[in-house]
Amino acid sequence: MKISSKLAQNIVQSIKEIIHHEINFMNMEGVIIASTDPVRIGQQHEGALKVLKTKRSLSVKNDDEFKGTKKGINLPLYFEEEIIAVVGITGNPEDVSKYVHILTKMTEILIKEAYLQEVSFNTKENQRIIIENLLYNTQSTDFENNSYRDIYKYDVTIPRRVVQGMFLTDHAVDTALYKYLQKMVPEPSQTIFALNRNTLTILSTLTKPALLRLNLSAIQELVKTSFGLDLVFGVGSICTTSADSRKSFSEAQKSLMWAKNLVKVPIQFYEDLDLGILLLPELSGSAPLFESKILGRLSDKEKGDFMALLKSYEKHNGSITRCANELFIHKNTLQYRLNSLYEKTGYNPRELHDYTILKLAFLIYEIGLRNR
Repeated sequence: MKISSKLAQNIVQSIKEIIHHEINFMNMEGVIIASTDPVRIGQQHEGALKVLKTKRSLSVKNDDEFKGTKKGINLPLYFEEEIIAVVGITGNPEDVSKYVHILTKMTEILIKEAYLQEVSFNTKENQRIIIENLLYNTQSTDFENNSYRDIYKYDVTIPRRVVQGMFLTDHAVDTALYKYLQKMVPEPSQTIFALNRNTLTILSTLTKPALLRLNLSAIQELVKTSFGLDLVFGVGSICTTSADSRKSFSEAQKSLMWAKNLVKVPIQFYEDLDLGILLLPELSGSAPLFESKILGRLSDKEKGDFMALLKSYEKHNGSITRCANELFIHKNTLQYRLNSLYEKTGYNPRELHDYTILKLAFLIYEIGLRNR
């Protein structure tokens, strides 16, 4: 592991706040790359070269006993059983020897923390690149290539589902939230995710609906209780190729749209869609013409009122009494409104055929309304 001069300077400054002696940090060439004594930065430290060669600590009893040295103790630093640098503390060796253990332990802890942060960042960036290349590049087949797979450590042939989540309130991309999610996803070595301001994309190895639903419900509960955020998920079908992954992503997006805007459920699997499979692809085609033909004579306010009426009518399976109770109106008022809908559209909601036409028209209207 190569230590940057910036990290080394942060380390020596942190240690001096505790030990109150000048601290120097030397690289594998014996050059002082960081010091609490700025004058010494960039100087060659022959004592460090001896430490690197012998792999043992070195006490310097007199200034310039070795070129570029001052009185003090110099110690090898290890990371994963290899020397990566030398750290020195300035002062009479007899006086500063009591700090040797603290110095090495603190330095190695700070280096390990920096390493873990770097690994976490690299993992996060790697997963973002995989998701962008795999799901957004419509022509890419790179992940069928073994060399590409080895570079990114991602095997596209492992069965997964694409999950697309959306936060219902704006939030900053929080490091704490990302760390929580890392702990929540199944098989972190194979399940990857990308967190953005409004969305959460997951390629999950949990392909059985019941298990995936449990996992997603746990994530929703976590972000709600810990961060106060509401999260809705759409889930695509199982994928084992690049093309399948993009198809699953498209399905997840459609399922999310249906869950968020229409049926108001927290998790929607694409295979459980009914009318959504028919309507969602048609919204840019003939569906708006169909809606206009059926509901064209209604004002926007009337559309909203009749849509609420029809939803309650369906919910109570055509029961006038229960529907009127839910809407807080008299049964005669409800009958009048049903008749009014018939008069204005030419379709009678009491007749099964006409009800189906009205149901489809109002669904198309509601989807369009949500997307404006």
